[in-house]
Amino acid sequence: MKNLFFSLITMITLLGFCPPKEPILKIGLVADPQYADKATAGKRYYSESLKKLEEAIDTFNYYQVDFVQNLGDIIDVGWESYDPILSVYKSLNPDIENHHLLGNHDFSIDPTHLDSLPEVLSMPDLYYSYIKKGWRFIVLDATDYAYFSNPMHGHEPGLIDAYFERTKGKSNHYTWNSAIGPEQQNWLKKELERAKSLGQKVIIFSHMPVKPLGAAHNLWNNEEIINIIENSSNVVAYINGHNHAGDYVFSNGVHYITLFGMVDTPMNSYGILEIFEDHITLKGHGNQRDIKTPQ
Repeated sequence: MKNLFFSLITMITLLGFCPPKEPILKIGLVADPQYADKATAGKRYYSESLKKLEEAIDTFNYYQVDFVQNLGDIIDVGWESYDPILSVYKSLNPDIENHHLLGNHDFSIDPTHLDSLPEVLSMPDLYYSYIKKGWRFIVLDATDYAYFSNPMHGHEPGLIDAYFERTKGKSNHYTWNSAIGPEQQNWLKKELERAKSLGQKVIIFSHMPVKPLGAAHNLWNNEEIINIIENSSNVVAYINGHNHAGDYVFSNGVHYITLFGMVDTPMNSYGILEIFEDHITLKGHGNQRDIKTPQ
């Protein structure tokens, strides 16, 4: 009996000291650096985003993240702003990939440079996907139908007007918001179906949020995108920037995470997303708070 008691105590002790599970993937996340060589305005510290991003890159290197995803608005204004901020990424460890997507401020440049945007950001297309360790990551172009981006996208202006007019009287009725159109929606549905057929879980990256409903920064057609996301059983999270105050909503099995804007603090703001088999966790740095999601 005594031996059985000591065996149980030993087993409990050993279980208590079991090392925590390692994440499947670690992802460095940055939202809205909005770098420009200009003076601070209010709480936006434009020029300081260079040193903030340097700190973030050092952290990503230290924790050996698998890749880095920028969530848009890497600059505030000016084509000349791209070289300094993109040069910071060169200090990433060689085995860490870096991915970008487009935000509204990224279009605040001379129109003659618009066609060069995907190339300068090393984007394979305006929207695209990639696969890491059995997970599919979908990168949306939230600037699809918008007044600020149409010189590049070239949509019929009346179609943009129609999306915008639908928001009249709503909190997101602003010209710095936008919509994701039918062609990209169909592509998104096919990506989700392909991922499901391959048994892949999905995380979606975008610049504009879709939740919480009624938020001022949401896509003009956020409910259309929500329906696509929540009708697919394999979407784990939708992660975005644009709303510099940050946010988090867990709804219908999907984590909707808005990162705090890097430009909006004298300190810093960025995060590392850790993906486990049964949950995800966001470890915040600076103003970005930690998010521990349900398991």
